[in-house]
Amino acid sequence: MTHVALLLLLIVGMNFPAQPALAGPAPDPGLAPLKFLVGKWRGTAQDGKVFRASYRFTSGGTSLTETLVSEKEPAMTTMYHLDGKHLMLTHYCSLNNQPRMRAGEYKDGDKTLTFSFVDATNLASPSDMHMHQVTFEFNDRNHFTQSWVAMKDGKEMPPHVFQFKRVK
Repeated sequence: MTHVALLLLLIVGMNFPAQPALAGPAPDPGLAPLKFLVGKWRGTAQDGKVFRASYRFTSGGTSLTETLVSEKEPAMTTMYHLDGKHLMLTHYCSLNNQPRMRAGEYKDGDKTLTFSFVDATNLASPSDMHMHQVTFEFNDRNHFTQSWVAMKDGKEMPPHVFQFKRVK
């Protein structure tokens, strides 16, 4: 009897295509400029503070999740996604607001990608401090720079610059 059950399981199992064990969702083609970021990164700010960043595709490959962590500070999450044909981000900031930014034009091979402020949730007044722009500079597949610019009282603050190197 056990041989019959084993044979039946073997036959049923042969009718299903094999799935790669570690295959993740195929990313949306609109996320292509950021696709290479998937993985773990170590970064330093201009003051020498060390940050860890991780990137992974979520929601069936329709969004890219960035988690940025440093010691003794809350983690921040940024979601990259499409809105129609526009590459967007929503930054869940430790300032307790959630700015949304839209990427400027990007062509394959460009070394920079800039996201600019569209709007924000939980922002009581446009003069309240919030992240207003972020620029990625792609050095190579293992190094990139992020420059975040905050806005307060209608004035840009000095940028927060992070140099990242892939963790192998």
